[in-house]
Amino acid sequence: MEEVGARDIDLTLPVGARRIPKSLEQLLLKLGSAAILIVVWWLLSLALPPDILPGPLATTGALIKNIVTGQVLGHFLITMARVLSSFVLSMLIGIITGTLMGLFHKVEAMSDIWVMVAMTIPGLCYVIVSFMWFGLNEFSAIVAITLTSYPSITINIWQSVKNIDNKLIDMSKVFNASRSKRIMGVVIPQVLPYIVASARFSLGTIWKVTVLVELLGRSSGVGYMLNYWFQMYNMAQVLAWTLLFSIIMLFLEVVVLKQIEIRLFAWRPAVKF
Repeated sequence: MEEVGARDIDLTLPVGARRIPKSLEQLLLKLGSAAILIVVWWLLSLALPPDILPGPLATTGALIKNIVTGQVLGHFLITMARVLSSFVLSMLIGIITGTLMGLFHKVEAMSDIWVMVAMTIPGLCYVIVSFMWFGLNEFSAIVAITLTSYPSITINIWQSVKNIDNKLIDMSKVFNASRSKRIMGVVIPQVLPYIVASARFSLGTIWKVTVLVELLGRSSGVGYMLNYWFQMYNMAQVLAWTLLFSIIMLFLEVVVLKQIEIRLFAWRPAVKF
């Protein structure tokens, strides 16, 4: 009889047991962490007055009431229009500027310090200056949000272009690949992970700055409603709009961006140590 080595036996699982699929395991972990957070929130709400920390049921009830009365849809659509407009502009400016900085040394020498300076300026400064220059309107709101978010995108794309492996490009030339094939098959796969990472990071930044802009200088949107209920000192409503904010961001992250990332990078092997 052939001797079975220890390495041929999976000691981590009992005989006949099946390993949980990785996707299901990740889903269970996410649901478990959410359940723990809700329980902690509920326990804290029992120890604090309702006007300080309403419980999950009271907050969810306030959110459902806002949805039923039609308050949520209008403000949500306005906020999303500002977010998406600023996101598209930020990605365009960041990708173009970062690519030029990565390809041309003179552009890099002229721009790198100013991109760093632009990234260090607080978003609140952009908001105030934009409102003072252009007035309390949609244009100034989009300008402030875009200026806040594009520097980080520029830096990511800049570094991604500089890190392109020239050996792979030389190899593609040896195999007589056309310029379009080299771009599509060699350059873009190396840059694309940085673009996706920039999109995910900038979307979170843009969302937060949009709420700040609406709080300070607009009369509509999620940020405006947060400010309104803050002035009314209604903590249940403040948490309800914050909960809406969180649900939207989770949806965009898990259902949209994460799925795009999985489809784009299905070819990449998992890192093993």
